[in-house]
Amino acid sequence: MPRHQLLENALLQSQQKPKTRFSIRKDEAGRLMPRHYNGVDPDLVGEKAFNHPSVRGWWSWLKERYQPENNIALITPCSSVKPYTRSPTSRKIRGLLRRLGLWDTIADKPRGIEWLYFSDLLILVPYERAEEYPACCYEVPPDIVLENTELSRVVTTLLAESMEALLGRGVNQVIVFLPRKHLRLWEEARSKAAKWPREHRVTYTLFSTKSLGDAIINVIETD
Repeated sequence: MPRHQLLENALLQSQQKPKTRFSIRKDEAGRLMPRHYNGVDPDLVGEKAFNHPSVRGWWSWLKERYQPENNIALITPCSSVKPYTRSPTSRKIRGLLRRLGLWDTIADKPRGIEWLYFSDLLILVPYERAEEYPACCYEVPPDIVLENTELSRVVTTLLAESMEALLGRGVNQVIVFLPRKHLRLWEEARSKAAKWPREHRVTYTLFSTKSLGDAIINVIETD
């Protein structure tokens, strides 16, 4: 059976399974409550985190040395839960990729697709490195960046440069699954970039991966 048909069958079967409920913890202001399973580094909290040596080292690695294994990248948001891999959204996406046959069960990572988290601090974090320091141990809510003109400039410029670098290393298609706040930064970065991968945008929701699954199948079929 062709690969695209296997993907479609897997997605159809997953949609027929009963849906489970999960709860989302919020504070009194309605914001998602942070949860750090590996602890938080106090030097990686708020605006001062942008000057931390480990953060600047990450930016350099991302732009100069990171080598993606696949030409298709899935872009999802970072999370108030860290490591991101333990967030409700990550669990749902991980389950989707498993059902689509896009998961290496031995290495416990995606296969055939590059999964990148868009981080307000670290810019892009590959799934495989999401549990490493500093990705596991910081706290920088999106509003801190969105409400600070200079931080917004730094983040969007770095994202534009990083996407240009990734395109040069073979990432020619991106599936974007981001909430509105992250999309504001994403769109600003795109306007700054001299070149950009072909983009497939999927409306973000916490409660369903159907549209995301459809988009992944479509991109793989036409790649």
